[in-house]
Amino acid sequence: MEPLTWGFIGTLVGTVVGASASIITTHINARNSIKIQNDLENYKRQEIFREFQRDNYLKLQETFHKALRLVSLLHLEDIKKYKETGKWQQTILNSENDKNLMIALRDLSFYEERIESDQLRNEFKGLRKKISSVSRTSSQDESDAIMMDLMKNDFDRIMTDLGTELRKNY
Repeated sequence: MEPLTWGFIGTLVGTVVGASASIITTHINARNSIKIQNDLENYKRQEIFREFQRDNYLKLQETFHKALRLVSLLHLEDIKKYKETGKWQQTILNSENDKNLMIALRDLSFYEERIESDQLRNEFKGLRKKISSVSRTSSQDESDAIMMDLMKNDFDRIMTDLGTELRKNY
């Protein structure tokens, strides 16, 4: 073969190799760009979820504390009325505190359903039921026992668990 033919074949092969390298490089860059974009979108989604959980946990802390304070006020009012009348939970209590407690318990039920952790969600459901049971007791001793358990055991435990979950989302 003539040198001119070999030159032409070499040029043709070089062009094919160069074009192939360019196409492969473009494909690799596009694939990496898509992967980086997907990773970024996943990170943003996870960050939005963590922010949602943080906000929910903070609202949950505040509402739980408020509900506990209100049930304590109503419990003390029950004790005062019991000493006056001799009848347990037979009188009308402060309607403002009672209404605020109902709202706080309603809000607790909303916030607790948004908790990611099944264990923590179940703990809050139990506490909400226990708080609402204070107003349905048959005696002062029963009511005192529930309040004591809420204050001594449940409050510290749930706040510790909630704080742990809150820190996981920062």
